[in-house]
Amino acid sequence: MVVRSARVTSSKQTVVTPAVEKKYVTLETPVSTDDTVPVGQLSDILGAVVLKKSDGSSITFTEATNIITITQASLTDVDAIIFAYGT
Repeated sequence: MVVRSARVTSSKQTVVTPAVEKKYVTLETPVSTDDTVPVGQLSDILGAVVLKKSDGSSITFTEATNIITITQASLTDVDAIIFAYGT
C-alpha cells in the first residue's frame, strides 16, 4: 500500500445556502490496488468517482472521511482522475 500525493487540477466552492457550502475537487494521480489518496482540500467526502484516464472506466474504491482507498484488484500505477465533493 502506498499513500499517493495527487495533483489537484480543479478546486471550487459553491454556497448552497449561507449555512451550507460544498467544495468540488478534481485530482490526477497514478494508483495501484490498496493505495490511499488523501483529499486534503476536503475534511469529509460526500461523493466521489475514480476513473482510468486511458478509457474512462470506473475504478472501485472506498472512502472514509477525506481518504480514498483503491480496492480494485490487479491495478499497478494506472493513471486515474478523481472527482470528489464534500465539505
